[in-house]
Amino acid sequence: MHRQLQILLPGLLFLPVGLFAQSDTTASGTKAEKHALFAGTGYGSNMIYLGSTISQNQPYLYGAAAYSLFEKIYVSGGAFYLSNLSKPAPAFYSAALTFNQDIFKWLDISAGMYRYMVKPELTDTLFGSFNYADVTMGIDWKLLYTEVSYGAFIMAEPPAYLQVKNSRYFETPGFFRKKATVSFQPYVNLLLGTLGTTQIFEGSEIITTTQTYTTPVTVTTGSGAGAGTGAGSGTGQGQGQGPGSGSSTGSTTTTTTTTTTTETTITEIPTYNTVYSESFNMLELEFGLPVSFNLDFMSLETEVSYILPMYNDPSYPSPKGFILSFSAFFKIF
Repeated sequence: MHRQLQILLPGLLFLPVGLFAQSDTTASGTKAEKHALFAGTGYGSNMIYLGSTISQNQPYLYGAAAYSLFEKIYVSGGAFYLSNLSKPAPAFYSAALTFNQDIFKWLDISAGMYRYMVKPELTDTLFGSFNYADVTMGIDWKLLYTEVSYGAFIMAEPPAYLQVKNSRYFETPGFFRKKATVSFQPYVNLLLGTLGTTQIFEGSEIITTTQTYTTPVTVTTGSGAGAGTGAGSGTGQGQGQGPGSGSSTGSTTTTTTTTTTTETTITEIPTYNTVYSESFNMLELEFGLPVSFNLDFMSLETEVSYILPMYNDPSYPSPKGFILSFSAFFKIF
């Protein structure tokens, strides 16, 4: 059965296809190795994982190691370097524990748990560390090899992902004294997952404001009356006298009234209502062609792939376009 063994995070790093790929005819007569150790390094123009760019759309370098037990259990780890960081230390690390088992000649299953660790000072630049697990079923149709993988993040409400990958493995006859081969494994990978959609609805709200003003008005009025009398007499000798008297009365009245004025103001205020929804939908379609040069102790691989997003979200744009990667893996023992 042809298959490509995944040793690190899904979608992040693969061992070259020729390093472990084998047919049922050759596998049936070959005894599984009790244990083996591999080391490798590589370069990629961009690191895409589940519809998002891990490396923030920039090139990366990595070093990795893997240990296998009976060619069924694999423990692996890797360190990744990003080109825009001045420090030579790795930006993040990964670790994985995977298991695979052939059920029939045409059917195999595998399962894995993965840990992704980001340096604390880079969590704002990249994102936080997380755990991931998946289960994969592989079916060999002779003409095609189909892998169906279901995975989810390990958290309280885990988003889930489904990948359906169809590939075809080709290998040239042996050369260099039948110690070397060249293998090809073109593939088409469909990624489905939980797609979050944010919708913003615009509207308006009318606010009516009424204000009442009260103004006091004071009016003062007054009234009055007066009277006077007088008398006089005189004689020839030049003497005279006369008494007189007078009096008057008056009043003042003050009246206060109020004047009320009402003003009404109508204001239109724009409003925004945000609605978040989730749906399980297609996320991306990937086409790839890995080409590997294989020896007993070494495998060199180059891969060209093209990613086509299946959704459009301006807030979280999906990576799109060609990705180029190179890798070299060596068998230590």
